[in-house]
Amino acid sequence: MNSVTIDRPQALSWVPDQTVDALATSVSSVSLQTKGDILASNRHPTDPSESKLLRDIPYTLQGLNSNTLPFSSRSAITLPTTLPLPSISVLHSLVEPALIYKNLSAFVESPSGLTGQAFRSVVEVELRGYLMLVARIDEEIRKELQHEKTMPEWKQGWTSGGVTLKKCVYWLREPTMILRLMADMVSKCADLNGGELINELYFYTSHGDSFISDFANKILKEVCRPFYEFLQQWIYTGDFRDPYNEFFIHKSASQEEKWDAKYFLDSRHVPAFVDDELVQKIFQIGKSLDFLRSSCGDSEWVDQHGAKLSKAFHYGEESGDLEESINVAYKATVRHLMNLLTTKFHLHDHILALKNYILLGQGDFVAMLIELLAPSLGRPANTLYRHHLTSTLETAIRGSNAQYSGPDVLRNLDARMLEFVHGEIGWDVFTLEYRVEAPLDVIINSYATRQYLKIFNFLWRVKHVGFVLNVTWRRAITGARGVLNDVKDIVEQDWKLARACCSEMLHFICQLEYYVLYEVIESSWSELQAELKKEELTLDQLIEVHRKYLENITRKALLASSRQGKEDVYRGLLHEILKVMLSFSDAMDALYAFSVEEYTRRQTEDSENGMDETLLESIRATMKSLKSEFHILVGKLLANLAYQNDTEMRFLGVRLNYNEYYVVSRKNRTTDV
Repeated sequence: MNSVTIDRPQALSWVPDQTVDALATSVSSVSLQTKGDILASNRHPTDPSESKLLRDIPYTLQGLNSNTLPFSSRSAITLPTTLPLPSISVLHSLVEPALIYKNLSAFVESPSGLTGQAFRSVVEVELRGYLMLVARIDEEIRKELQHEKTMPEWKQGWTSGGVTLKKCVYWLREPTMILRLMADMVSKCADLNGGELINELYFYTSHGDSFISDFANKILKEVCRPFYEFLQQWIYTGDFRDPYNEFFIHKSASQEEKWDAKYFLDSRHVPAFVDDELVQKIFQIGKSLDFLRSSCGDSEWVDQHGAKLSKAFHYGEESGDLEESINVAYKATVRHLMNLLTTKFHLHDHILALKNYILLGQGDFVAMLIELLAPSLGRPANTLYRHHLTSTLETAIRGSNAQYSGPDVLRNLDARMLEFVHGEIGWDVFTLEYRVEAPLDVIINSYATRQYLKIFNFLWRVKHVGFVLNVTWRRAITGARGVLNDVKDIVEQDWKLARACCSEMLHFICQLEYYVLYEVIESSWSELQAELKKEELTLDQLIEVHRKYLENITRKALLASSRQGKEDVYRGLLHEILKVMLSFSDAMDALYAFSVEEYTRRQTEDSENGMDETLLESIRATMKSLKSEFHILVGKLLANLAYQNDTEMRFLGVRLNYNEYYVVSRKNRTTDV
């Protein structure tokens, strides 16, 4: 038999060199008459000859039926049962790649997403290489069988040693290893897609066998193409087309979402070779680009950004190149967005306006507003009208330094009434409102608006109590030099008690206002300003900083409990204390009315109508009861403040009881704070 040369095809790049070389090497014809005699003597009459088996092997290797080796199912082949065990063992080795090929062919035809299609494409290319190898084997077998026809009849049916079943096993040994590896990959990845598929294949790259790790890296170069296309679109345009949800970033179906819930991360699809920090930067880049286009109206900059920085990514290139490209896009996007929010949309001006007006930081404006509204707010809530509140607000703005605020700020400030129930007065339902428009509404969102309203309501209540006590105090001091002086023989001790207790309450209100406005709000404002000056601050970080700013104020200003799920003990105590103060102010007004009535009776010498002692005793009892209740509540508050971890809150207790006037004991400490 003449020697044959088989050219190595490019599609068989995965087949080891020694396999093709062995296949290409011709085997000299050797006389094996003795061996043939032995085989012929042991041959069963119904056994297929090796020549017949060789003739059918190429069909079997391609997953096709043959006379000697028919497929009983996709995963089984019927072997001749009368052959010797060594021959059966050889056939087992030969049909293994055929069965694997048949299963892999079915996998290639199955539907999947883009990443799955890339994986199937790689498997299909490898199977084509396998088929080309089978074609070369078939060519050698045909030559061998043609040569056999020229041999003596007694030798026909047995090969002369040029091409045998065992030699076919040898030629297919390493290709079978590749088929086994692909079959193992398919068994683990058949139902996976996107990042999950990439991660499953990526685990093979850390295998100790270099053959397996190199093959996995080769496959990943193709499988990762869709992922890198998604990534490129996301970080350079802020959008991507992902019909099968394979990327680790998903878009909400709702069209109303602008930022927080519009996009979300799916950790299952994050490739293992991308670290968490890089994932967050990738997430921020695309969200920021989409926000610039959809909410800020800056599509032109986004297009320029993509055209200037766009770069294709591939698996296997230096990780530093990918990280550097992402960092460049991240810095450019974040800086531009923050600059746009600051310059074009005046973010800092609006946050300052919220502090000045909703958190009552603009003192002269607040004082004038209260003075103008006080007569109206003391009436039932159902007698108030919004146009009157709005007119009074405009008057307060023009009469204070608030008039120098920007037109955008004043346009967003408004006064309105909350929903009220029967019996409430204007003080209970009045509120200031500050509206912001897109894109700032993602920072000053619904949660932040509720927090601002909560803080305003508390501060407004404190201002209300302080204003009422001040009016009552001024009336008492002024009356002491006139009307009250003429009836001091009856109510002098009562007025001493009233003024002393009113003074305590005013001290409490003053210290509480100072603490909230300066120790809490101003301190938190300084921290917020420091955070806003940091470079590369993302919009998510800005939202979080603003949220912490409000939560810090809420926790300290409202003196809320730090334990979740527990009653807000501090807020409850403060509510009761303020309620007692208002009741005490009403009692002082009743005492003043009684004193004026007695003064009038004496001036008119009305002897028929004597002094109403019952009313006076009732007023005295009420004032003493309220004073006692005030002391008890303040004692409880001070006892709880003494055990706070926050130093400012503990110091509030020191300021309220600087001369140790109130008795504070451990047994008064409220539990679960």
